[in-house]
Amino acid sequence: MDRAAGALLASAAGDALGAGYEFTYPAADRSIDMIGGGLGPFAPGEWTDDTAMTVAIAEVAATGTPIGAGAGLDRVAAQFVRWYDTHPKDIGNQTAAVLSARPGSAAAMRDRARALPGRKAGNGSLMRTAPVGIAYLHDPAACVAAAEAISALTHDDPQANEACALWSYAIRHAVLGGGFDGPRRYLDTAPADVADR
Repeated sequence: MDRAAGALLASAAGDALGAGYEFTYPAADRSIDMIGGGLGPFAPGEWTDDTAMTVAIAEVAATGTPIGAGAGLDRVAAQFVRWYDTHPKDIGNQTAAVLSARPGSAAAMRDRARALPGRKAGNGSLMRTAPVGIAYLHDPAACVAAAEAISALTHDDPQANEACALWSYAIRHAVLGGGFDGPRRYLDTAPADVADR
């Protein structure tokens, strides 16, 4: 339980720490602190869209509803739209393009993501994977499937979805055993083309 809580809290704290430095390159001798600012601009200690969307997933997962399909995935999609409607200070371009249509279900959200032209990967869906790994501690296959399904809500790109599967599996592995070899273990079970990439 401590590692599960730590995964969520540490990612939120890291996000808040990094918010003021997003898309910058601080010099090695610069003192790093929770300065706020950044793209938001954010208050010191305030997290970004990455954590806000993580919380949206975690709130659904905390109800015990499976978040990878059906009603649970619809609830995750609804949480994303609810958050979008708060007019966040910052949001990734791909995610904004999907959520601005305010899709009413997971299927509609996936369809919207699929219909968008151009490059659709990015790292936006990767930033919100911690609750997926935690929600499926008992089932690695369901963890991978849920990670891909939640990623595809906003990012219609196989590599983005695969990255979310790998990282959710790794988070799950770290929470269960305290080790950091989850990415390599995932590659042992992944399809050969995914592992090669």
